Amino acid sequence: MKWIKRLLGLIAVLILLVIIVAAYLLITFDANDYKERIEAEVQEATGRELTLSGPIGLTLFPSLGLRLEEVRFGNAEGFGDEPFAEIDVVDVAVAVMPLLRRELEVQRVEADGVRLNLARDEEGRNNWDDLLDQAGAARDDAVGADDDERTETETRLALQRIDVAGISLSNTRVRWDDRESGIQATLEPFNLQVGRFRPGMETRLDLEALLRVEGDDLDEPMEVALDLGGLLNVDLLNERYSVRRLNATLGLDGGGLPRAVGMTLETDVALEMVDAMALRFERLTLGVANVRLTGFAELSDLDSEAPQIRSEMRTNTFNLKELVAELGMEPPETNNPDALSRVALDFSANGGFQNLTMDPFLITVDEAMLGGSAGWDGRGERPLIRFDVSGESLNLDHYLPPEVEEARTDNGNGERDADEDIAIELPLEALRSIDVDGSAALGRLDVMGMVLRNIELQIKAEAGDWNIEPLNAEAYEGELTSRIRLDARHDVPRYELAADLQSLDIGALLEDFQGDDARLMGIGNLELDIATRGELLSDLKSALNGSGNMSFEDGAVRGINVAQVIRRAEARLRGESLEEDEPNQTDFSELTGSFTIRDGVVRNDDLRANSPLLRVRGEGQADLNDDSMDYRVNTTVVGTLEGQGGRELEDLRGVTLPIRITGTFADPSFRLDLEDALRERYEGEARERVREEQERARERLDEEEQRARDRIEQESDRILDRLRSR
Repeated sequence: MKWIKRLLGLIAVLILLVIIVAAYLLITFDANDYKERIEAEVQEATGRELTLSGPIGLTLFPSLGLRLEEVRFGNAEGFGDEPFAEIDVVDVAVAVMPLLRRELEVQRVEADGVRLNLARDEEGRNNWDDLLDQAGAARDDAVGADDDERTETETRLALQRIDVAGISLSNTRVRWDDRESGIQATLEPFNLQVGRFRPGMETRLDLEALLRVEGDDLDEPMEVALDLGGLLNVDLLNERYSVRRLNATLGLDGGGLPRAVGMTLETDVALEMVDAMALRFERLTLGVANVRLTGFAELSDLDSEAPQIRSEMRTNTFNLKELVAELGMEPPETNNPDALSRVALDFSANGGFQNLTMDPFLITVDEAMLGGSAGWDGRGERPLIRFDVSGESLNLDHYLPPEVEEARTDNGNGERDADEDIAIELPLEALRSIDVDGSAALGRLDVMGMVLRNIELQIKAEAGDWNIEPLNAEAYEGELTSRIRLDARHDVPRYELAADLQSLDIGALLEDFQGDDARLMGIGNLELDIATRGELLSDLKSALNGSGNMSFEDGAVRGINVAQVIRRAEARLRGESLEEDEPNQTDFSELTGSFTIRDGVVRNDDLRANSPLLRVRGEGQADLNDDSMDYRVNTTVVGTLEGQGGRELEDLRGVTLPIRITGTFADPSFRLDLEDALRERYEGEARERVREEQERARERLDEEEQRARDRIEQESDRILDRLRSR
């Protein structure tokens, strides 16, 4: 609170000047005859020029009074020719008889048209430093000896005898030119009215001021209007200064604010300076638009380098969107139009301006309540926010922009304009400007249509690198272990996600996430590790890279009934019609596969699905950039199709049937060329029969040839035998 000391010092200097002039005039008959001498004495004492252009009025009894008009007091050397102070009229009167009893009874203190020009140069030197030094030396010389002899009791009695009838300060202007920081400020008008008071007694206080500030980092000047009233108590004996039933209005305009902002303040405030300077606000109510903040606050050690704060505050329940609109900003659009309509805050705060802790705190947002502790540490390169919060439930979907919901559900029907893109706008500068170290626990979290339970997470951020690791939760009958990263250090933000879901009900998850029937159902495991970057939804798709794998049991793939596709193709081949009343899905007892993602194209080459009827092997790709797919499913019939709307296809058992899936995600097409598959099978069977007949014919020929050889050998033997007998 150095500025208070400096202001009190300036007031003391001005009073000292008035007293010097008054004391000198007491021994003169016509004070106006001594203007030049007074001006010379002040010049010699202060080194500054004093000009008394107006008349001097002096009274001696029953009151000692002095009235000066058109007073001009010069500036310090190096601060230009502009005067340090100018006064149109100053009128001070002190009762004489109480002075004889060593009592101070001030009958009036009035000043009109006071103009002060305060300044600081580039080296940090103020244009009143020399006056403070001279005033301190003069005070020591004047009261030094008496102070040694004055007892503490006498000092207390002297302070208690002060009686001031009132103070009136009107049409005052104070200019501040800080060349070191580049700030210029003007306080005009400044009007002060104080009623009669004695130490320890209350009196009426009214103050009106308008402050205009410009320069430094302000794009445009800022105006601060203050209107204040209350009951003032100046207790000089105990060094306690208070205002009870303080009622103030404060208006802010300009300085980059979207519109003028009004605030109200009601409190009992006290400044105590006995041991250490402390400022206390009791029964405090601070109002801004539709928000009322009530409680108490205490600022202690104000005369030290590390003032301390202690406070307990709570707000009313207010509409945050209405507050933002009242402040001239655009309220955020939310999925739920009623979101942020019931917000309240309750907290206790302790610490300093650079290291503040709120413990505990409770924030209520609509139906959600979050409590815990939080802290602010501004002593590092960037402010550090720490927190540890917990709550029962939070539905983030209520607060997300509608564009996020449209991107998630694709308008619910895949009807979004292909040329329409969605911007993902992040406050990058704000994300880079703070560091975060926090933890949170929630019983339930709704986000992007999904429901997570028993969530535990850790958040760390440093210079724009945000990490949520780990993020553990129970989700869809299974368990989730994951990490999320947002890298906002670059012009284009980057995202990373790694997730491991065990015993997951994939169908329930996809239905909640998509807002529509899931393509895949089953219980199993899913691992995912992906990364992307961009500011538009199309950028996020085209830059998506990563990999994953899955394994599910006892589920189904919706959108295609492989058995029905086969029966339909077989019926067409036979020239028959087929009644289609089956569910459009393919059941499986086991499904496994892995995939890679390159620039938004998802590739899978090892899909395996088994059921009592079919063996499925698949490979192909899906392009997220244009929602297209090109996939081949090789299906082998291993059981009977009877009982699923069609007769048994024994002829197809063991045949590999290729099904080609093309088109878009919303409207896929399936093609199976059963005739080619059967032709290939029948041609193969014919070739096999020909080969078998050839083998049998060859065997018969070999047998006939052997029998012929045997007959020839037998005939030869008989002929030889006859020849021998002859």
